[in-house]
Amino acid sequence: MKKVLLALVVSMALFAGIGYGQISWLDRPLDTNWNTGSGVVPNAPRNVDRIEGNCLEQVRQPESIADRAVTRAGWYLFGPSQTYGIVTLVTAMADVDGMCRPNNYNAFVFVSNRFVGTLSPTASVARSDGALGSVNLFSPKRITADFARYTSNDALCCPSQKSFVEYSITAGSRPVVKVDDVRTEKECRDDGGGVETQDNVVSGTVTYRQRSALPANAVLVVKIVDVSRADASAVVINEQRIDTAGKQVPIDFDITYDRAKIQERNRYAVQAEIRDAGGRLLFITDTSYPVITQGSPRSVEITLVPVGGGTSGGGQRSGVVRGTVTYLQRIALTGNADITVKLVDSGDPNGTPVSETTFSSANRQVPFPFELRYEPRDINRQRNYELQAEIKVDGKLRFKTESGKSLGLRGSNQTENVELIVTAVRTGAEPITGKTLSLSKFGTGSLKIGTRATQFLIRGSVAVKTDGTADVSVSSLDGTSVFSGKLT
Repeated sequence: MKKVLLALVVSMALFAGIGYGQISWLDRPLDTNWNTGSGVVPNAPRNVDRIEGNCLEQVRQPESIADRAVTRAGWYLFGPSQTYGIVTLVTAMADVDGMCRPNNYNAFVFVSNRFVGTLSPTASVARSDGALGSVNLFSPKRITADFARYTSNDALCCPSQKSFVEYSITAGSRPVVKVDDVRTEKECRDDGGGVETQDNVVSGTVTYRQRSALPANAVLVVKIVDVSRADASAVVINEQRIDTAGKQVPIDFDITYDRAKIQERNRYAVQAEIRDAGGRLLFITDTSYPVITQGSPRSVEITLVPVGGGTSGGGQRSGVVRGTVTYLQRIALTGNADITVKLVDSGDPNGTPVSETTFSSANRQVPFPFELRYEPRDINRQRNYELQAEIKVDGKLRFKTESGKSLGLRGSNQTENVELIVTAVRTGAEPITGKTLSLSKFGTGSLKIGTRATQFLIRGSVAVKTDGTADVSVSSLDGTSVFSGKLT
């Protein structure tokens, strides 16, 4: 038992990156294996945000024993599993980045449904050194994977190197995954023809501090501009247009530029703006973000400000509704449930919601706290609004609000501690056709059949046929009566 506990502790320590220092495991000698054969799947990191909203679309539901073993440890499945004979390979993540890309993720290997190891001692962070890329299960004994290798000068889009790793699975009663070879090579990139390379790309993220959601059809435009001349308009070197399609900040960008247009003595900066589908300007840069020349970086983090000033300058704060979703039945939710809360127009409750949020139960039970944000400019003060909620398990609707919860949004304080009570969705009575039902538990009751006298019931049975008719047998002190009839 002590050996098993020690193996578990060592496995978790290695998985968390303890003992590897600042040098990547891909650059270390292959004389230590983090996989111990304990059979225990490492737990997912706990200090991360839950996956919510549109990002949930890429979460795969568990289908196999291996899938369920990984999700029980707190991981979210993504991508297809790979199976070759008795070997199964599953990829899973703990959270996502601002573009819904897998973050804090790893690949888990099982032999005959027993966990035998991961392909990396630490969870991979998206677009960072050592991030796990493609994984291939070629045979029950051979697995390959590649890992992105970044240097301090690499743009986020373009790691300058890649490590290729060969794995095998040891034989015996406690098989484990082990690394056989690591090969690191430079990424081959064509320097001509406008192909992106690491030294002609400006990359980064765009965000803002306001607690408000972007419209689903918002457009982000990021530009590289020449700001050398104060007496002339900035010259645009290149720009990138990003249709957000419902995604929220932070939003990543990568802009290529023609090196022939860059002069070392000139100054260049990145500017960004966000507009809605009608072209109305929502957010803009109010700070200079130098790039490329005179020692400036090629990776920047841009913070936008709302047009017309911040919250202290007359701008509108986003609205927020906080509360809980619960139900009164004594029913435990099985597995991971998805809870959706919507703010809708009471006059058109089935129309497009004013705002909506979906989050996971994370294997917890009711009540579920929620926070729903909305834009005050989307609220018509001449109309009434209500909240609706629903709970789905494995994609099937299990609970929903019978009627919307009326919400006062005209200056009243009705947006805190809102309790939404959902009820179980009726799926219809369980069919009994083709089954035999025992009536012996009727006890000392009585039964009247047609015009016959009332009989003291001792026991009985019903045999239901596939055509909906039934043969009934009831026993009383006077004997046994047998009859057939149609169930109604």
